[in-house]
Amino acid sequence: MTDEKKKGVIFDIQRWSLHDGPGIRTNVFFKGCPLSCQWCSNPESQEFCREPALFGDKCIHCLSCVEHCPHGAIHTSDPWIRLDYEICRGRCSRGAEQENAFCCTKACYAQALTVMGEVMTADMVLEEVMRDEGIYRSSGGGVTMTGGEPLAQPEFLLELLTAAKERGLHTVMESSMFAEWDKIQACLPYLDVLFMDMKLLPEEKHVKYTGVSNQIILDNIRRAAAYARTHRLELAVRTPVIPGINDTSGDIAAMADWIKKHLPGVERYELLPYHRLGRGKYRNIGREYQLGDIVPPSKEKMKELEAVVSKLGLRRE
Repeated sequence: MTDEKKKGVIFDIQRWSLHDGPGIRTNVFFKGCPLSCQWCSNPESQEFCREPALFGDKCIHCLSCVEHCPHGAIHTSDPWIRLDYEICRGRCSRGAEQENAFCCTKACYAQALTVMGEVMTADMVLEEVMRDEGIYRSSGGGVTMTGGEPLAQPEFLLELLTAAKERGLHTVMESSMFAEWDKIQACLPYLDVLFMDMKLLPEEKHVKYTGVSNQIILDNIRRAAAYARTHRLELAVRTPVIPGINDTSGDIAAMADWIKKHLPGVERYELLPYHRLGRGKYRNIGREYQLGDIVPPSKEKMKELEAVVSKLGLRRE
């Protein structure tokens, strides 16, 4: 049985996923991430607390939110209202479980104002996940922990994985591997598949584009591979291909070669093409998208890079 007192912050539960593990899956998105990747497609996942989002195209300018905001963070504007996100994060977010937190969203008739993130127990999450239990059985699917960074909420993650296994679910985690090793190790017995991100190999570039060093990441990837050699755990390394940042044949060859040298037994290396689907989210939460107008890599470019991976003896699936 799970401990009802333990809670985590989840910003989305997405059913019927086909790309984050075998079969048909439900993805559980953890809020909060220690990295700040410039290409992040889920910027609402980065903050650890609940936060407001404004969808301006839904605003009907009724100004009910202005009236109900106790902090003076909402101002009239044209064609929709203007939100002072710093005030919201500094005041409402700190009291995110209080009854009057984000009361402006409760007063928004058009649902233009909403809150990103919900405080949930493991049982609350699994109640939603288990709605598709029959689909998992027939498709070989299950539940995928993603984010954000699941390991940024390690106690809640461990409880959720344990409870998922008690229910017989196939479990997958997608992780940057930027965490203390003991937190990762505690979760491994409850995972069937672990997708590990390798975004950039040179440390200075990793710091520049993600905000953190990759040394702890590479060390944790090596440790996970050593664990998998003696336990039933499937591993895969993933790299998001970002034009102008890590999209040369040399970039990919260096990472593939590192995998071959340091991760014996790991043969699966996936390249994920950059996409721009998350750009609009930045404005909704009052942030600026840092990569501007760069375009996704072409199909020809991806084939070129995948050929590099194959040449070094690694496979995509």
